[in-house]
Amino acid sequence: MSKSTISTFELFQMFPDEDTARTYLEALLWPNGAVCPTCASSDRITPRRQGFYRCNACQIDFTIRTGTIFERSHIPLHKWLYAMYLLVTARKGISSMQLAKEIGITQKSAWFMVSRLREACAGELEKLQGTAVDGKRLTYARLIQ
Repeated sequence: MSKSTISTFELFQMFPDEDTARTYLEALLWPNGAVCPTCASSDRITPRRQGFYRCNACQIDFTIRTGTIFERSHIPLHKWLYAMYLLVTARKGISSMQLAKEIGITQKSAWFMVSRLREACAGELEKLQGTAVDGKRLTYARLIQ
């Protein structure tokens, strides 16, 4: 196994639940603290419950999902990370049927995920190949922008 990838077991250890995945994605997207997706303010942000934040400048609530490929999705974030891993490590790609079986969701939801991931990569998944894991930090910043 090359040093640029991790095993599925290691991935599950890194992201056993949605909270650890959310914390990881927040650290990637907001290294200096939460930033409002509407007004880009980081000064007047109040953390709320379960990963929600409140911008006191423009009075909106937001999460790590707001304005990203995860928006309007009820699929847990750790399943999104696993889907990214599978999509990047699969030699010939992965079908929505196979993804559904692997992560335990419906085929319709898996199709939605694959579509969003492919759209975010603009059809250039090979850009992520080999850089899927860099020192145990998944590099898919392009997917969450």
